Order: sequence, then structure tokens, then C-alpha cells
Amino acid sequence: MYTREFVREFPTVHLAIGVVGNIVFFVGSVLFVSPSLELLAIWLFIIGSFGMMLGAIGQAVYIHERHRLNGAPGRRPVR
Repeated sequence: MYTREFVREFPTVHLAIGVVGNIVFFVGSVLFVSPSLELLAIWLFIIGSFGMMLGAIGQAVYIHERHRLNGAPGRRPVR
């Protein structure tokens, strides 16, 4: 129950997690230019990918919950 409340109440957190994941993923991509930093680049790729995934899942759950509670956009309210 607490997870749903968190997801519903803090959509900005999911966006921030996704953005940080994207930045870490990008930095990992740049580090692949230097062969000596390849191991760090791999780990940043993994961590960044995980952050992007968490951000996307959180956003999807938020949208689902919002539609469940308020109805889908463009849909007329049931009376």
C-alpha cells in the first residue's frame, strides 16, 4: 500500500530517477572511449540502465494510478 501512495504522490521523483539514469548512462558511454576506463563504463551502463528502468516503471505506475482514479484523458466522466 505504501508503494502505491509513494508512486502516486511523488511523480517528480520518478522523473528525477530517470534523468539521473540517463546522465549516468551517457557518462558510461563516453568512458568507453578510453580502454582503461572500460570496467567503470560497464558499471555505469548497468547502473544508468537500472535508473532509467526504475524511472519508466514509476512513471507508468503513476499514469496508471492517475487514470484509475481520475479516468483516462478524453473520456467523459460516468454519471
